[in-house]
Amino acid sequence: MGYLAGIDLGTSSVKVLVMDPDGRTLAVSSRGYDVMTPKMSYAEQEPQVWWDCTVMAIREAMEKSGIKPEELDGIGLSGQMHGLVAFDRDNEPVMPAIIWMDQRSAEETARIKELAGGLLDTELLNQPGAGMMICSLLWLKRHRLDTYDRIEHVMLPKDYIRYRLTGTIGSDYSDACATLAFSVKGRSWCMELIKRAGLKEDIWPAVGESSQVAGHVWAEAAARTGLSEHTRVVYGAGDSSAQLTGNGVIEEGIMACNIGTASQLAAVVDRPLYDTQMRLQTWCHTVADRWYVQGGALNGGSTLSWLKKKVLRDDRPYRELDAEAGQVPAGAEGLLFIPYLAGERTPFMDPYAKGVYFGMGMKHEQAHMIRATMEGVIFNLKECALVLDEMGIQRRKMIASGGAAKGVTWKQIQADILEMPVYTTKTEEEACQGAAILAAVGCGMYRDIKEACSRIVIINDCPVEPVMEHVKRYREQQELFRELYLKVKDLYPGLKTE
Repeated sequence: MGYLAGIDLGTSSVKVLVMDPDGRTLAVSSRGYDVMTPKMSYAEQEPQVWWDCTVMAIREAMEKSGIKPEELDGIGLSGQMHGLVAFDRDNEPVMPAIIWMDQRSAEETARIKELAGGLLDTELLNQPGAGMMICSLLWLKRHRLDTYDRIEHVMLPKDYIRYRLTGTIGSDYSDACATLAFSVKGRSWCMELIKRAGLKEDIWPAVGESSQVAGHVWAEAAARTGLSEHTRVVYGAGDSSAQLTGNGVIEEGIMACNIGTASQLAAVVDRPLYDTQMRLQTWCHTVADRWYVQGGALNGGSTLSWLKKKVLRDDRPYRELDAEAGQVPAGAEGLLFIPYLAGERTPFMDPYAKGVYFGMGMKHEQAHMIRATMEGVIFNLKECALVLDEMGIQRRKMIASGGAAKGVTWKQIQADILEMPVYTTKTEEEACQGAAILAAVGCGMYRDIKEACSRIVIINDCPVEPVMEHVKRYREQQELFRELYLKVKDLYPGLKTE
């Protein structure tokens, strides 16, 4: 029996999962790294650090799994979306990767939107946001021309890992579409926009299906990782669609609420629907005839991490913070948090936005701040859910994933604010498992992704139900959340960012 691995290149760590074709996890390993912020609004990471950490995680996961290298049939990849990895003619990075959190390209984002014009509605189905590849490229052309001139190839973060594994450059539809240089409707690079922006036309990689084999582990990677050159590597997916796949969210009407470093609320659709006001995003799914409409927020678990590490300086595990927040009534006794520490993408598309604690009084303690921070993340996702409702998109069932799916208080807040029962799966690492599922299909173990998910993904039967008393309180606070943002948003650009 062959085995499979899923590699998820996240913002704070890389994780490697080894499983059998039935989805039984044999081993999980991870290695962490930091985000570099050399200037306010910048967010960068070193690709070589990603690879070094991936090598260590692969070696540890394989050792823990107990399987032989030649028994690993396939590897799938998942990774943080939107970011820019740029290669020179020697296939070496020209600079650190500019990742999705980066907000330096606010002016270029506005310019890309202007240049796109009608392409937004006919091809892209999304509006550009700071930190997306095309915006970062235009920033480089405007501000670091010497670096831009050296670029021969561009790719997304997880594609860099696949390059180091196989020696081949490429991407997949689910990840390429989030560069905003890609036609979601036509499933190809939007050369018309690329030409309008005056960007190089020959640097864009070939694109394949998420479960399509891109190559085999090559000798150089085998020597570093201990893997076999027999092992196939599929194109993989952006982390949002990989997480959906790992949770079995591939059918119309099923949605997912994922809270990792960022946060997403996504609903699967069977045609490329999009919000005409461009408050949400429409991306290609791992399944060829599926798309998903997503509120892809920049702020998620990162806000709680920021509070824990930089404000409270609390070394306790997150489960203890979750329990502490549960001691405070729903609504944090009037303390409200606007969670835009990294600017925000959906639904307000505001790179200048900042975080705000509002309504703080002498009665508020640490537990109130923790709970208000968690609630603020979900209030923003509720704004996205209201747009889904406007669009008439079905949301019959919701699966929670990410770190928030492990917290009792987090799950109850999701159920109460989003007003839906919250289900979870038995999946240990959603994005990793989604990547491994793609590898299973690519290796011929299953006919398609649907069959693989039906066999591998197990949904827990007992959901967390909304509490009506909480629902009423949160509805009132939701109105205040929106009004507060609208009242202060014009003040944000006046804050110095350099």
